[in-house]
Amino acid sequence: MPRIISPSYGPHGVSYPPIPQLHQHHHHHRSYPSNGPPSSYPTQPSPIGSTGSGSDRITRADSKSDGPVPDLKTVNLPRDCLPRFLSIAAVNTARNRETCGLLLGRDKGHKYVVSTLLIPKQHATSDTCTMDEEELVLEFMEERNLITLGWIHTHPTQSCFMSSVDLHTHCGFQRMLPESFAVVCAPSSTPNFGIFRLTDPPGLQTILDCKAKEAFHPHPDVPIYTDADKGHVQMKDTNLEIVDLR
Repeated sequence: MPRIISPSYGPHGVSYPPIPQLHQHHHHHRSYPSNGPPSSYPTQPSPIGSTGSGSDRITRADSKSDGPVPDLKTVNLPRDCLPRFLSIAAVNTARNRETCGLLLGRDKGHKYVVSTLLIPKQHATSDTCTMDEEELVLEFMEERNLITLGWIHTHPTQSCFMSSVDLHTHCGFQRMLPESFAVVCAPSSTPNFGIFRLTDPPGLQTILDCKAKEAFHPHPDVPIYTDADKGHVQMKDTNLEIVDLR
């Protein structure tokens, strides 16, 4: 299970959602929405275009929530965030290593706007990504008056889904900020990206109530997570700053 650091408080008492510390993926005990794994979802061209042709085209995972959609602020995500992150992650992907990043931004009152893709210091394997020196991330956020709006990571060889570990990692974000979202990039799979959030209800409380000690474990057969880019997360042609701390 990922280690979630304690929330940090920034300027004006703004609380920063926890930072994902470790992402692990396993070929067993995956947790899916009740309508099946993402590999069974229909695919369609991504609204952000493509990074190439054929298998390189960015398509998205599509899921369905059976629960009500909560009243959330809109989050604007720069349209070129995914292809630029995949470009940054390409070296690790070629070596079958994961890459993770944080999507930072600001509260504009009626909406949140992602302005910065931060790549923290990290070390990774084919199914893990551990962030190092997280205090550098918190210092950066405090200096820029930024908050964490989402997080992004790759599955170099696996499909596009939220593992049980991912669900617990994201739970820490969404508990602090209901609009938080998770982006999963699976370059070798189709669909090769998804933008997800825990359903609320029942997903968020299901994960909060989960007492399993094993990192990889099943969850109840309920729709635990769903698409966010069909709801409150919207792709926009806005500027994106990329900061790589590695």
